[in-house]
Amino acid sequence: MKSALTSSFISFLLMIIIISACDKVNIEVSLPDPPVREKDEKPDFPVQLGSIRGYFGDDYRIFIQHIEKVQPVDSFSNCYFYGACNDDFGQINLIRCDNEFVLAIYILGYDLDSLPLRKPVPIEAGRFAEIQFYPFSDWNSTSPSHYSLDSFYGQNVFITDITDDIVTGTFEGSLHSPSGNTINVTEGEFKLKLFRKFMPCGN
Repeated sequence: MKSALTSSFISFLLMIIIISACDKVNIEVSLPDPPVREKDEKPDFPVQLGSIRGYFGDDYRIFIQHIEKVQPVDSFSNCYFYGACNDDFGQINLIRCDNEFVLAIYILGYDLDSLPLRKPVPIEAGRFAEIQFYPFSDWNSTSPSHYSLDSFYGQNVFITDITDDIVTGTFEGSLHSPSGNTINVTEGEFKLKLFRKFMPCGN
């Protein structure tokens, strides 16, 4: 009996030694690749009056809402501001939003009646365009989620037609945020009715 116990004990010790001597086996499981994000399909109808639209990365966005929630809808979103300070004064605001984001395009330094121009547009100081894209609730330009692009007019923003103060045009470019992120905007289009607003010099 004692011999049988001793033999079992020795067998048990040998088993532990053998198991301890074996290398641990790591089983590597490769996870499946995440699904590829497909690019949104662009609408097959022309840009409609009162809207701005385009690709923001792979997302196709259509902005048709006014940013004004209390004031009249023509107070800021789609206006041409002009004054008598000098012949170069003029600012065109093209602004719309959707349920999440605001898209704002500003064209500065041009008399509305001097547009549209032919390409290539001469590069002139004080005559430029801005594109801004940001969450509706986060308009601060220093926010990490605020994307923008400033360039001379005609490079990234271009008005192709003005008829009865309805401006039609295109925009594109790489927008950057203060945090260093980039969003590529392509196939941008706009069509908005402008309201002319006289701004006395100094106001």
